[in-house]
Amino acid sequence: MRAKIAVFVLLLGSLALVLMTACQTKEVTSAKVYIQQDNWDKAIEQLEQAVKLYPKDAEAYYLLGQGYGNQGEWAKMNEAFNKSLENSPRFEAQIKSNREKYWVTTFNSGVSRINGGDIEGAIKQFKTCLLIDPKRAEAYKNLAYAYTRSGNLDAAKNVYEEFLKIEPDNMETMQALASIYFQLKKYEPVVELEKKALKLEPENSDAIANLALAYDFLGKKDEAIDTYTKALAKNPNDKDLLFNLARLHYMNDKYDKAIELFQKVIKLDPNDFDSNLNVGNAYLSMGENYRKELVKKENSGKEITKEEKEKLVGFFKQSIPYLEKAKSIKPENANLWSNLGVAYVQIGNSEKGKECFDKADELKKK
Repeated sequence: MRAKIAVFVLLLGSLALVLMTACQTKEVTSAKVYIQQDNWDKAIEQLEQAVKLYPKDAEAYYLLGQGYGNQGEWAKMNEAFNKSLENSPRFEAQIKSNREKYWVTTFNSGVSRINGGDIEGAIKQFKTCLLIDPKRAEAYKNLAYAYTRSGNLDAAKNVYEEFLKIEPDNMETMQALASIYFQLKKYEPVVELEKKALKLEPENSDAIANLALAYDFLGKKDEAIDTYTKALAKNPNDKDLLFNLARLHYMNDKYDKAIELFQKVIKLDPNDFDSNLNVGNAYLSMGENYRKELVKKENSGKEITKEEKEKLVGFFKQSIPYLEKAKSIKPENANLWSNLGVAYVQIGNSEKGKECFDKADELKKK
């Protein structure tokens, strides 16, 4: 009895094999033979015929996609794979595996080319990655990077913009695109990008800082000052933010605020030339403005008090240490020597002032 049962099961297995073979079209059968022989041209011929005759044959489309992929016909490969999946999910795992194989191989080739300095070759490989699978972020990022390395910022911008159509809330890509726009000196798009970023992440310090800088470049001082202040609340020791906010206050003749912020930069970096120079010049400007007030007062017949004279001299005295520090960092700056000469003359040191003016003249002649 056991032997008869075994024979019966064997017969059923044989029957299943016959039925499976019978369900397979002759074109697909022929294609598989050609595939085993690694003759993809003939296999593709058979499979193209198969999908014309049997447009619902998921396997024929899957194999045809394999063939196109083997020949680097990526658009045709994806079309065939998608047709297969439309008809049946049966080959979904195999399709995913094929795409992954081609994508990884091509992507790694692109990375190797970048590392080897072949930027144009890398661009070609990453563009191919997008043809194989247009939804994977890594290819967009690396393609944009390669374009940036090649100096083609417009192409890099276009790549990031294409990816944002797929993932519109991708924060990393928004910041990368903002950086490209900064380099292209296009600041309005930065404002729009960073406003959108801050709707998604209101506390994102990079987005706040970029928005402030964009307003600054656009000449929107009030918006820039407000946004720089918000950015500094997140990063109180950010030298660039401190400097830029100080610069705007300086440009608005708000010297006290400017000096306070520049001094914070100097505390973080004592050798910051521009901050030392600007503090020195701010004190000079404050002294000059106060001197005009005193002249106006004197012309009106009023007497200048000792305290007022001391206050005037005090502005110029305060400028000297910062200008001297700046001079030690960049001693070839003619304008700096001139300003330092003014400061020394105003505190009554005419000899030192003349030395500074002579040095400024010497540098200007160079």
